[in-house]
Amino acid sequence: MKVYRKIMDVLTMIENIVLTLAFVLILGLTFGNVVARKVFQHSWGFTEEIVIAVFVLLSLLAAGVAARRPGGLTSLSLVPDMVGPRGKKVLNVLSTIACVAYSLILAYEGWGRMKADKTLSPILHIPKVIFWSFVLIGGISLALHFIENCIVYCSQDLTEKDSENGSGQAATEEGTEK
Repeated sequence: MKVYRKIMDVLTMIENIVLTLAFVLILGLTFGNVVARKVFQHSWGFTEEIVIAVFVLLSLLAAGVAARRPGGLTSLSLVPDMVGPRGKKVLNVLSTIACVAYSLILAYEGWGRMKADKTLSPILHIPKVIFWSFVLIGGISLALHFIENCIVYCSQDLTEKDSENGSGQAATEEGTEK
């Protein structure tokens, strides 16, 4: 568990660097294209290809980093709030299985497109394999972070948290009765 967590910390640090560079690249290309259009009345045609591809990478990696934290992605606690600690763990494991399955399907689809699409991009003539690899990388990142989140969540002792909350509530209720 600790080894996996350290590996994921390093991976997250690398992902954060890639996210920062991708964001700066998108910002620079888009701003440069706007300036070129307004000042020189000439658009940079190549920016659309790069920005869309890098935005896919940015979106999927950012989702993976967000999935690292409980509730980092959109979550609804309606059902988990109605069950006990064991039920919450079961729901977390089931949710993780579904999310990892989705992520692996996404990665598999990216891999399949990488193998099938041997064409070049229309403007820059870059192999589309590079763009499809971003889907593969994003799917793998999502799967790894969902697994990490589940491991961390399931390793917590939820009964202690619930008993602390329960005793804290009881003390508060006693204090209000006096």
